[in-house]
Amino acid sequence: MKMAYEIFKKKLNKEQFFNLLENRQTVALAEDIKKERYEKYLLKREVFSRDNYVCQNENCKSKKPELTIHHVKWQKNGGKNSARNCVTVCADCHEDYHAARGSLTFGEGMYLPNHIRNHIYQLDKSDKINWKVIRKEMKTLRKTLKSERVYISMRQIALLLEWLNQINRED
Repeated sequence: MKMAYEIFKKKLNKEQFFNLLENRQTVALAEDIKKERYEKYLLKREVFSRDNYVCQNENCKSKKPELTIHHVKWQKNGGKNSARNCVTVCADCHEDYHAARGSLTFGEGMYLPNHIRNHIYQLDKSDKINWKVIRKEMKTLRKTLKSERVYISMRQIALLLEWLNQINRED
């Protein structure tokens, strides 16, 4: 376990946590942001401790010791910020997974929740959003609407596309 993770060994109360961070981060944070950061600290503490401060990906070949938590069910898809939905992975494995370059394979981890054990998670490259194509389509749509004297902002188009994407996911 690296020294960077010493903060997660002992449970700090909110005041201790922010006193420790004052030297490294902004002091004047809104209370709701402070609450959110402290809750994330508690979650990471619980998950790192459960997973023994080791990347749980069986195919890990990383040389980087930096750890993070991975949400098994993504938050944008309704996944909760809970230890049951999170697992410890290194920064390399996490980045490779989200870039669809690798998979996350969880074996018989002693303390992993049952729904995570013996599962392989992999993104299909087609799941990755091609923002260049979307931007080009948005410009084309905007020009078409403008030629018909319908004025719409890029923000409105983005919201419309987001809404359409949600409808497609629900089907």
